[in-house]
Amino acid sequence: MQYASSLMLKKVKERRFPYLIAVILNLYITKYVFTESMDLELHFFFAGISFTSITFLILSCLNYKASLHAAAISGLTMFVIALSIHLQLNLIIGIGFLILINGLVATSRLHLKAHNTLQLIIGFVAGFSPQFMMMAYWI
Repeated sequence: MQYASSLMLKKVKERRFPYLIAVILNLYITKYVFTESMDLELHFFFAGISFTSITFLILSCLNYKASLHAAAISGLTMFVIALSIHLQLNLIIGIGFLILINGLVATSRLHLKAHNTLQLIIGFVAGFSPQFMMMAYWI
């Protein structure tokens, strides 16, 4: 039984089951592993990841492919920015490095012809936005 035609999961339909697993795992982690009362920052980080996972599941059900790589690195970048604000730490070098990595990830996805520019932008926004919105709850 073959679930995927290639490791790259070029067909959007092949991405649905992994996205569903990601949604379930991220919601579980948000609810039971990093509780709001114990690990406030990580709780809302994983809440943002859960929203991103749900977004990608919905996009796959609509037969649209966006860049999960761009979403992951942009979400991490936004979280580190929020963490820097929350903890009042100067993490500018780390943030600058993450911004550079955002560009490298986007460039590599374009070079590999895995995504087009719009798919990268949607992925970036899908990763960045939930983390930005979660800031209102923990900063």
